[in-house]
Amino acid sequence: MSEKSSESTQEELAPQNDNAGLSSDKLNLVIAICAILISAASFYATYLQADAAERQVKAMTLPLIQFGSGNWDKELKVPKISLNLTNAGVGPAIIKSVSFKYHGKSFDDFKDFYHACCEPETTKYFEYVSQDKMKVTPTEEGVYITSNMKNRILAGQDTINFIQLGLSEKSNAFWQKLNIARRDLSLKVCYCSLLDECYITEKSGIVEAINSCPIK
Repeated sequence: MSEKSSESTQEELAPQNDNAGLSSDKLNLVIAICAILISAASFYATYLQADAAERQVKAMTLPLIQFGSGNWDKELKVPKISLNLTNAGVGPAIIKSVSFKYHGKSFDDFKDFYHACCEPETTKYFEYVSQDKMKVTPTEEGVYITSNMKNRILAGQDTINFIQLGLSEKSNAFWQKLNIARRDLSLKVCYCSLLDECYITEKSGIVEAINSCPIK
């Protein structure tokens, strides 16, 4: 074989290295893409952490207002009608407004509810209270007690008995009628958390988040 043919064969058999491996430009591009992906993953992890922390804060400050009523005082062991709001949540609730709903009608004042449910007994009883108010004492049976609810802060796991009515000879007729009517009564309560997140509820346990409570 000639020397020229041998050199030609060696050239053909020699490895071609022009495109082997990564060029510096390609390597830099891969490194840049990896850096972007790592940054994106880090950002997403931070977002998840922040979102979890925010959810935890909300859970720790979430109030849950529920309406309840009864006709017996467990401590004194006497008949007593009580209408109450309980904060079953863990965070304080700022009560903004309360509406009374009875037989398809809504009342902003509980006395309007009394007149809708319990006449003529309502008028007769409050005439008695007005005439004999100087004789009424906090421990007397039949005393009518109310507690203001608007703009009141109700701590978690706390209860407001906003209406209480004991049973006596003078209150009997009104008491009996109110005792029946309370079973058809529901409350629409608008309240906010300390984070200024507001909610509205019409039934115990059913809560709807809203932007703000209406001003009444």
